[in-house]
Amino acid sequence: MIDENVRLSPPPYTYFNYLKYAIGNDPCLEVLGMQEKEGGDYLIQIEVQGRAKAHALAAIVELHKEIGNENVYIEVLNKGKVVKPQEDYETTEDFIELFECALCSNHYFKRATYVEWISGRPIVFLIFKKEVIQFFNDDLSDYYNNFNGVAADVFREVLKPVVHEIGVNPSTAK
Repeated sequence: MIDENVRLSPPPYTYFNYLKYAIGNDPCLEVLGMQEKEGGDYLIQIEVQGRAKAHALAAIVELHKEIGNENVYIEVLNKGKVVKPQEDYETTEDFIELFECALCSNHYFKRATYVEWISGRPIVFLIFKKEVIQFFNDDLSDYYNNFNGVAADVFREVLKPVVHEIGVNPSTAK
């Protein structure tokens, strides 16, 4: 017998929660509510304190996520205005600083490090604490209907996999 009261969280809501509980675990920003737009699209805004941090975050967060036939757009704001991604870095140190600036006050983030060549291309490893991100998600495989994910894996869902031709690999600390 199927219980008609059982409902699953739609994928855009799960994605919103990834942002809210991963990126949003930072006292210097707030993931605002998700707004449904015409045509089944969604908008999530992130208000960030500090102009440099806002531009850095806009450079590393996926600003558009296609989930099935639905689109989720992310806007990074500073003082209520949409900011553009930071793009002025020339050295490896500048690139590492981009990630450090964007994530430095996030509870889960430990550090960023750069490896010259793996599989023929440079990689930035973002090291996150060994912690679980958990939120209610109508997950029928969990007794309490929670989503439970390792922090690095949740960040992998919301960060760009490549920034200016350099791979980004979220990893878990020892």
